[in-house]
Amino acid sequence: MNFKKLTAAFAVCGTVIVGSAFAASPYSKNAGEAYRALPDAKKSGTIYLRLAGNPKVLNPIIVDDVDATNVLEFLFSHLYHRDQETGQMYPELAEKVDVSKDHKVLTFTLRKEATWEDGTPITTDDVEFSFKTLMDPKVDAAPKRSYFEAYKFEKVDALTFKFTVEKPNVNTVDETMDDFIIVQKKQFAGVSDFNKAKGIMEPVTSGPYRLKSFSRDQKLELELKKNWWGFKVPELKNQHNFENIVFRIIPDSALSYEKFVKGEIDVYEMNAETYGTRIKGSDKEKFGTDEKSGKAMWAQHFMTKAPAPWTYIGWNLRRPVFASKKTRQALAQLINYDEIIQKVYHGEGIPCVSPFGSKTPNTAPDQATKGFKFNPAQGLALLKADGWSDLDHNNTLSKMIDGKKVKFEFTIRYNSENPMRAKIAQIVKEQFKKAGITANIQALEFNSLLGYMDNRDFDAVIMGWGKGNLNSDSKQIWHSKSAENKGSNIVGYNNPDTDKLIEQATAELDVQKHFKLNQKIGALIYDDQPYAFLLEVPGFIAGFQNNKLKAKKWVMKFDDTAPISTYSAQP
Repeated sequence: MNFKKLTAAFAVCGTVIVGSAFAASPYSKNAGEAYRALPDAKKSGTIYLRLAGNPKVLNPIIVDDVDATNVLEFLFSHLYHRDQETGQMYPELAEKVDVSKDHKVLTFTLRKEATWEDGTPITTDDVEFSFKTLMDPKVDAAPKRSYFEAYKFEKVDALTFKFTVEKPNVNTVDETMDDFIIVQKKQFAGVSDFNKAKGIMEPVTSGPYRLKSFSRDQKLELELKKNWWGFKVPELKNQHNFENIVFRIIPDSALSYEKFVKGEIDVYEMNAETYGTRIKGSDKEKFGTDEKSGKAMWAQHFMTKAPAPWTYIGWNLRRPVFASKKTRQALAQLINYDEIIQKVYHGEGIPCVSPFGSKTPNTAPDQATKGFKFNPAQGLALLKADGWSDLDHNNTLSKMIDGKKVKFEFTIRYNSENPMRAKIAQIVKEQFKKAGITANIQALEFNSLLGYMDNRDFDAVIMGWGKGNLNSDSKQIWHSKSAENKGSNIVGYNNPDTDKLIEQATAELDVQKHFKLNQKIGALIYDDQPYAFLLEVPGFIAGFQNNKLKAKKWVMKFDDTAPISTYSAQP
């Protein structure tokens, strides 16, 4: 499981075979084969990438934003990493893992050659410290902590440790291997408040790169460790081939695109609007569709089998206007999904009818037939049935709630760095206005918006989910307990039937049964409409500087982002 981020995500891969791949044994001899087969590559050159904002932290325990996550992938090693071609796991920081037949006990052995960037060995003291820190309720790690609540840690010796889980689930092995990231104990010795420690922005790293410099609002530079211990691992030998990685911090998407066209960004992941209006529109003569086109730049929408990004409007169910399920279902029928897909996403999206990705095995094949459609007449009828009417005869709906007249007015917030969400907000505002609903709009810088969400100080937000696991565990977002302590259930969704099914799914080891339970969970959540599920964008869209980069494969089967670690510089 890659830790889910607030960005925009999940879905396209419709077969059960895919699920089997992601649930495969970690000891399969095929795991990592795609990486062992990478050609020898010289460690050279600099690659320029883009961040949409300043990372809030550079620490894998308390990270909660996508920009920081993108950087941390180069700074910290996972116990195991996922082979994006097969979906299986191959060993990285851990040399091996022994999993008991009942999946309750996972015994890891760390690589004796693995060291921190200061040369000290990585040991189980670091593992123990990292686990205790993650589980400390005073540490800002509530979303990630929810996955490890039932874990017990045991240190066997300097290189061997155990995790014991009383009630394992279909993701227990994957979650632990891929999502439990170790930090150095020594760096945080004597720190009283981990959340404010100097080390959360100046990490001592275990991965292939070290932090070279960070200039806020300008750039963040990473430097390759040429003697990194990981290059002795066959799967890692020919990954991480750039001497330097420079992230240019450019919040404005239009400006970042111009930087890409000028050659100042080498790999540029873009949204559907940029792809539709520029790559396939005004600048189409500048771009090829693959690296063989002979053009200096090329771009493509890679339709991979990874769970796809999805975008939503989250209703704060603590607000009286959104408390009723009927009202939320009415709102779902006042949204013109096709208009959003065509005008904002230029046809690159598909309707979203499930919190697990509409095309994955977690969603029932007939769920699409239950999707809410744009139907203003039916939406208005449902609002009337739920008590909303023009009480003041001013074309504005009101309702008596707990003896008070409540006007149907609220504010939709979104992150200002995302112009597509601005357009969604405007379209929705106009549609709601016709129904007598006042939707105000407020744009906020992303980290500021996260603060409002953490504090539950919002009416509605346009956001998205990204980098999900196919064998999805819905506890993080949808269980009622996840609404507590700044958890990811930001809208305060609470359905006892959903909670019960989530707990069953969390304990299920059989991947096929897990899919069936998720189908029931997804259908319940969608029907309750705590979010207005807008759309998903399968795979990812990326552009490349053809004369600066080379790769054996530009994308693997389950990639949901460009696999930078496998690229290298043109000689």
